Amino acid sequence: MKILLYITSILLASFSFGCKTKGGNLSLKTVDTNTAFKFTAKFDEAKTRQLNEYLDSALNNKLPLEQNIDLLVNLNGEDIFNLKANSGWLEINLDKRNTSMAEYMKVKKLTEGVQEIMTKK
Repeated sequence: MKILLYITSILLASFSFGCKTKGGNLSLKTVDTNTAFKFTAKFDEAKTRQLNEYLDSALNNKLPLEQNIDLLVNLNGEDIFNLKANSGWLEINLDKRNTSMAEYMKVKKLTEGVQEIMTKK
């Protein structure tokens, strides 16, 4: 029984190490309900520069993604969404109850662009 426990713990440790190797840690999650839109990306820190360039251009603003940021982003003077980021992690939250359909579509398109960048080789 102890041998089985020992072998299982070695296998679990090797699997967890294998999942954290360079270039292999990508997680993209979108939750879209009637009241909220949430996008979360966990990615290889080496892609932070590419993501930073994309967001700077799409939002027409310089964002220091290598630092911890938590911002309210205003695209058109009325609607606002929350953007949180750090190297290797991005989260976008939008409250759909206080947002126009046009704003929702802009944020959704922004997250689709992020997904495109993250899945490029």
